[in-house]
Amino acid sequence: MEEVLKNFVEKYDLKVERTIYDGDTKRNVNNPILFLFIGDSTEDAYEYIRNSIDKKWDNGRGAVFINVSTKSVKDTDNSFNIQLHEDFRNKKTLRKDIRDRFYSDKEDLKNLNRKITEARDKLLSEGDMFNSFDSINISVITTSKDPLNVILTEVTVLLKKRMLEVFKLSSADLYVLIKSQNLEDEVYEGAVTVGFFREVEYFQKDSFRFKEDIAVYGDETQLNVIWEGPLFYLTYVLEEKNEKGIIPKGSMDNNYEIIFYINLIKNREASSNAYSDTENQYYDNNIFKSNISCDNSMNRYISAGLSQVKRPNSAIAISVLGAFYERMLKEMDTLSKKQQKFINEILKIDEASIELQVEEILPGGVTIEDMQGIMADNLKQVEKKISSFNLKEIEEKLYDDRCETFFFENFEKASEAAVKSCDLENNMRTLIRKNILEDNKLNLYCAFNWTSEEGETIDYIRNRKASILKFVSKLNDEIEDIYETRFAPSFGIKSFFSKGAQVKEAQEKIFLNVYGRKLEILKLNISKKILDIYEDVLLKVHSEVSSYINRVKDLGRTIKNCENEVIEKQDKYTAQNVRAYYKNVVNDIVDKLEKNFGKAFYLEDKYMGNTVENLKESDEKFLGKVIYFCTKYILSEDQFKKSFEEEFNERANVNVPDLESKVFSKEELYRKLYDMLDKNSALKIYIMNYDVKPYMEKYFFGDYSSDFIKYAFDFDRKTRNYKIGYIDEIKSSGIEKLNLMGGFGAKDIIYVRNSMEFYNYCIENGYLIHGVDEKLLPEIN
Repeated sequence: MEEVLKNFVEKYDLKVERTIYDGDTKRNVNNPILFLFIGDSTEDAYEYIRNSIDKKWDNGRGAVFINVSTKSVKDTDNSFNIQLHEDFRNKKTLRKDIRDRFYSDKEDLKNLNRKITEARDKLLSEGDMFNSFDSINISVITTSKDPLNVILTEVTVLLKKRMLEVFKLSSADLYVLIKSQNLEDEVYEGAVTVGFFREVEYFQKDSFRFKEDIAVYGDETQLNVIWEGPLFYLTYVLEEKNEKGIIPKGSMDNNYEIIFYINLIKNREASSNAYSDTENQYYDNNIFKSNISCDNSMNRYISAGLSQVKRPNSAIAISVLGAFYERMLKEMDTLSKKQQKFINEILKIDEASIELQVEEILPGGVTIEDMQGIMADNLKQVEKKISSFNLKEIEEKLYDDRCETFFFENFEKASEAAVKSCDLENNMRTLIRKNILEDNKLNLYCAFNWTSEEGETIDYIRNRKASILKFVSKLNDEIEDIYETRFAPSFGIKSFFSKGAQVKEAQEKIFLNVYGRKLEILKLNISKKILDIYEDVLLKVHSEVSSYINRVKDLGRTIKNCENEVIEKQDKYTAQNVRAYYKNVVNDIVDKLEKNFGKAFYLEDKYMGNTVENLKESDEKFLGKVIYFCTKYILSEDQFKKSFEEEFNERANVNVPDLESKVFSKEELYRKLYDMLDKNSALKIYIMNYDVKPYMEKYFFGDYSSDFIKYAFDFDRKTRNYKIGYIDEIKSSGIEKLNLMGGFGAKDIIYVRNSMEFYNYCIENGYLIHGVDEKLLPEIN
């Protein structure tokens, strides 16, 4: 069920981006771009960045990805995977072994060359997707701890050579990711990090020279690859910790997003509208480079921070689903609150229905009057002494047990057989099915509430049975009194002169007063038997439908948990009031729809359909119906087509008494939003105070016609002393802020500094951390 909900919110988010925000500026990169991922530990970065570009760049399918790892990954249209066959068991010589094998394993080297050529050919085939095709931008991404980065130099140099065979210019940047939690071997991984940064210092020196026979053409031809000078134009470090030493939620995903935005800002098509504002400063790679360069030979690194605020589409979708689901269950429960008279008639347990069933059960063609045909004995003897006998004695002397036998055979026995043959349990189940379960608006909750042992229906049946028992007891007492009463014949001229008149009178009293009452008792006992069976059936049905109720409630809890999880992932400020606000929105929309289509119309076959039947098929089927209704009839309303700014302003100021929310002015809202953007764009590097003044640039991505972008840009411009610009995009879906800071060295990174002792320990204990001669590598101190 969690997967169904996850797919729902993801689809809605994507739908909003593609339809409601379809008018947003389509992002295009100006030049061809290639991403090179080195190491098994970059798998998540590779997937994230590739998927982001596919979704967010209009010409994203023109970007090419190369993935170098030890895993077997299938190539795609624009993704090329190079598998190296390495043995990671001996860490002591691992990095040295990897580099040695790179040069000795001709098949792996040949495969690397072939895949790079295929990637280059793919770029050439997509040339018409870019405005400029003279130069290519290469982004190399690795993690500091990954052993495979020991061959980063070789792979990058080879890649640049092959690209320069078809492009006039090639520029490469390095992105180093530092993970500081969930490390398998803290000592070794820290040592590899320090070793890798020493290697970066080496290949970033102006004096760096590379010359190796690693370019393979065809099956046999192997040529030199030569490179002179720094390998990368800019080197970025993005750490799991931010500048405050904190690891934010989703920190590595945020780093991957930063790489995405840095590549966008460097390669994006320049819009004339964006720079018509003379105070707006656009990004220039060369200017940034010159501002972080120093005279000394130390490589200078860059880090960044990214904050994004957007309409919380996922939170909105799941909140709408939760609000509608809660309302629907409440309405279903309300629909079950009926007058007991109505319920009794539906279930045919009212007195009239029970009496009708009793009459159908009683044998036809025989009546109490038919007992007068029973042969009587001792008529004369009884007649002589009739006044000295009570009715019980008269019956025994006239009939012995023939009256009781007749009543038993013709009434009691026949009725018992009839009760068994009419299958009362099936009758009641049929009533429940046809009158309740097949009625979409009564359905599950009525079946549940009307059959509950604590409910009014069972209470009614039990009270009715208790009344029957009392009445039966009363009739039995009356029969006993009648039997024990001495016969007193009525005196009249007719009875005085008529032969046998007094006996006939006694017989009538026996048949009508005694057996007439016994027949009433039989009817009452049949009524009780019917009610016994019906009570048992109702309790069985309650037990059966309880499982459906539990599933419905479990689903409600699953939706609520998902809602909490999704909202928790959102920024607390931009997602404030989302649950309360959209509960009101949902209720308003459903109220309006109910005015047009009727109360609880959504339970009809055309919409939700039969709850029990849906649940019988699967919980997913039932949830799917709820999702379908919300998507088609609620989320399609105009209230869900507002821009980020409009929606945020309304929701932030919603009057929610239980939250004691304050109503903010627009300027107060914008200031809070600005502060949040600034706070969340903290740099993704944890460094010491370093020896040069940091150089900073900050950029907003958004629609400059929006009030907030104007406010934020103006506020920053007046209060800050760093370069600030905005990337003007027709964008109603949200706002992003990118912070760039450069000028620090590897020695300033606290993780690197703290890992120096691990590095020294490994070197002293014979670990071969480097592939090249360690004496060539600059010290980090």
